[in-house]
Amino acid sequence: MAGTSGTNETHRTLRIPERWGFTLAYWRGRTPWDSGVVPPELREVIENANAPAPGYALDIGCGTGTNSLYLAQHGWQVTGIDFAGPAIKRANERLRRAGALSGSAQFRRADASRPESFDTGHPCILLFDLGCLHTIPAEKRPGYATGLIRAAAPHALYMLYGFAPRLLRSRLIGITEDEVRALFTPAFEIERIVAGSDVTRGRAASAWYWLRRAG
Repeated sequence: MAGTSGTNETHRTLRIPERWGFTLAYWRGRTPWDSGVVPPELREVIENANAPAPGYALDIGCGTGTNSLYLAQHGWQVTGIDFAGPAIKRANERLRRAGALSGSAQFRRADASRPESFDTGHPCILLFDLGCLHTIPAEKRPGYATGLIRAAAPHALYMLYGFAPRLLRSRLIGITEDEVRALFTPAFEIERIVAGSDVTRGRAASAWYWLRRAG
């Protein structure tokens, strides 16, 4: 979850509670989802013996840049997007402190429910979402799917993490396997699903999805 021209246009479709809820959380330092820890699922893909050669990647809902910077350290050219301004500011501060990278990273503020937010100028061979899609209202998820499908290179890997549906502060969040299939197939094929629970959210039911773009 770096400023560009047209930021107000990018964000005006978001409801105020959605936009400001995450922004206030970053201001207050109450961001359990932004742990600063690279998930082992991503490390498994990047560091195993059959890891893909580094290329262009998109980190959707990048937060303060933990996973983008990890990928850049491993040679990837990463764009991180998030609609929370304080998160993008901190990500850019971390990027400046990171020093030399074997790859590159850039961060910009954008609304992932809008297809144009996924435009990076390059087809991406890795797309990564650690808990962004499941917070987007259901009626706006087709815009996310349109943008992601358009941004993905043939055979690209899309890694998605999301909660199962549940109420959070009187708002329904989460996503089901059927919803993932409806949004992304047949453009993507689901290769693997691993169900589990999220220790940062009271053992809430969750799942990782690995999807592969059609050739």
